[in-house]
Amino acid sequence: MEQIKLLDCTLRDGGYINDWKFGRRTIQNVIARLVDAGTDFIEVGFLRNVTYDEDRTLYNSIEELKNVLPENRKKSTFVAMALHDQYDVSKLAENDGTIGAVRVTFHDYDIDEGLEFCRRVMDKGYPLFVNPINIMGYPDDTLLCLLEKVNRLGPYGFSIVDTFGSMTKAELTRIYSLLENNLDPKIVFGVHLHENLALSFSLAQVYLELRKYQRRSVLDASLNGMGRVPGNLCMELIMDFLNRQYGTAYDIDYVLDAIEEHILPIKKEEPWGYQTEYFLSAKYNLHRNYAEYLMEKGNLTTKEIKYLLKQLPKEKKAAFDRDYME
Repeated sequence: MEQIKLLDCTLRDGGYINDWKFGRRTIQNVIARLVDAGTDFIEVGFLRNVTYDEDRTLYNSIEELKNVLPENRKKSTFVAMALHDQYDVSKLAENDGTIGAVRVTFHDYDIDEGLEFCRRVMDKGYPLFVNPINIMGYPDDTLLCLLEKVNRLGPYGFSIVDTFGSMTKAELTRIYSLLENNLDPKIVFGVHLHENLALSFSLAQVYLELRKYQRRSVLDASLNGMGRVPGNLCMELIMDFLNRQYGTAYDIDYVLDAIEEHILPIKKEEPWGYQTEYFLSAKYNLHRNYAEYLMEKGNLTTKEIKYLLKQLPKEKKAAFDRDYME
């Protein structure tokens, strides 16, 4: 099934759980296990303006990132992500083959700035994934305008990113249809799902049924769903499903070893998974920090949190505004 590939985002998205402090040994071991499992893409962390720490998956440069990569990458391709307003792209070296792709994110209110950042990444020779934040927040006309600009840019991939975990089958079908009919067929589809509604595995299966076989696809997942609460599509689930239903040959034993040795100890300290409050943030398609903020107050019932979240106007949903919420 060369048309369907998996991207593991544990070391990048999972870092929201532990402030990216995995430890150098764990970083290298997780990468090695994912390589042995046959993972197609491995996202090894963020490119970000930081003080480099070898125990964290945050990097200023490709040279720093090289420190954790194995010599034998087998069939795996390594990728990194950059938020366009949190990384100085001038620090990105010309592509020497170390990284197989860079993924770039931006909001609906800074599309042009984000796409200019994307262009500069491509100018340095990197295959590019365009990962617009909260695709559910785009009206159809704005999304179509974005797709026109993306087609002109000509990146490697474009991702459906359900940032707030609010997508249902009907909404995935609608967005997929818009993309399939308006995105250059040479551009790869990416899909990144969250677990707010406990639907990520189901939606992944829906997408696989929807997709046209000539369109190449990359599904994001993480070990045991590790990611900012409530988490992501579980890598072990989607690997096993593809093996059973689509004839792939991922070796999930290596994935299970990585989970047992490195991920479950983290989960005992900082748990993730479905929680009612994040269902409510998804229900109103707004930034999860609102739910987190209200939960931390400790004196509100779930029903009261629901009532407060419902009051947020559209212009306040995408970016957390503490003062407004208070």
